[in-house]
Amino acid sequence: MELKKDKKVDAIANLYRAALYLGRGSKKVGLDFYQKAKDKLGGLIALDTKAIKKNKDSKYIAEKILDEYKKLKMGLS
Repeated sequence: MELKKDKKVDAIANLYRAALYLGRGSKKVGLDFYQKAKDKLGGLIALDTKAIKKNKDSKYIAEKILDEYKKLKMGLS
């Protein structure tokens, strides 16, 4: 039996993963998860990928992504 995945829920989880890895200092993995989420959610995410890549402070970026995660997660309820 195959489980059906909701793409929006998976993309929101990718935002959380992005924040987690960025907070731990793994910028490449965090940005990969962020890009996956951005590809699926499109305009629902307000953060610009280029601005994130330019910023040197990974923890600041992680906080901004968590803000987006919380906003989208609350929209599911």
